[in-house]
Amino acid sequence: MSRIPRNLVRALSAGTAAGLVALSLAACGGGSSATGSSDCTPAHQDIKTVTEGELTVASYDFAPITVPQGDSFTGIEGELITEIAKLECLKLNVSTSGGAGAVISSVQSGRADIGSGNWLRTKARMKVVYMSTPLWSDPNAIVSTKGLTSDQLQGKKVASVAGNLYNDSLQKWLGDDFKIYQDEESVYADLKAGRIDALVASAASANYRFKSAPIEGATVINVTPNANVPEFAAVGQVMLPSSLNNDAFGKAIDEDIKKLRENGTIKKILEKYGIDPSVGEPGAPTEL
Repeated sequence: MSRIPRNLVRALSAGTAAGLVALSLAACGGGSSATGSSDCTPAHQDIKTVTEGELTVASYDFAPITVPQGDSFTGIEGELITEIAKLECLKLNVSTSGGAGAVISSVQSGRADIGSGNWLRTKARMKVVYMSTPLWSDPNAIVSTKGLTSDQLQGKKVASVAGNLYNDSLQKWLGDDFKIYQDEESVYADLKAGRIDALVASAASANYRFKSAPIEGATVINVTPNANVPEFAAVGQVMLPSSLNNDAFGKAIDEDIKKLRENGTIKKILEKYGIDPSVGEPGAPTEL
């Protein structure tokens, strides 16, 4: 997360805030079982989900990655997950309860089948969730109105959204000058108002945001290696977390992702949202 509303590397602790958004998308005509309607044959016959016949996703509003809107679920991951649900003939249900901080814990506790919201593959996450094969690469960036780079943050007021993997390192380096926000709207509002000097976020999400909600003078500069923030040493790979206790499900999702890459679906989705499709070829799995 980097995430994480954008990169993603979100907190492993869960919030319990109310606010369930149930998005019912009937993939392949829906149905009450994993096989859905009679004219839909799932790519994998024996996968088990939290609720039979449904794919339950823990997510939050993090455009352009995930965009829950009324009875639809769009955004880059939203469209990809919708395609996965179709492949498996599952009805899609998306919960945004608890925001970014609740995603990983929802998967761990069995309340959701997968998490969504630009979650990066990390060594720490490998211990608590099944990390899918990489979806695409997502560089982190420094967003500021002063053209700041990742080497120019000391002495500045810097912020990030809860759950980002680099938060602990930034906290140790910057101390009281570093602040963690629970949502992106607040952190961008404070950047615009000059209450913070910079924020660290997904480059893709920041650039997408500024297309519709620009901040005068704002720049998005990709991070470079910094001894104070080991997480800046490499570009992260985005994944879909699922339960370590449901290995067969995780492997099935891996195969679905591979199919969607090979048939060009991932490339088309990235292009639709103005993302360089080359990031859709992230290479062999790595962990930050």
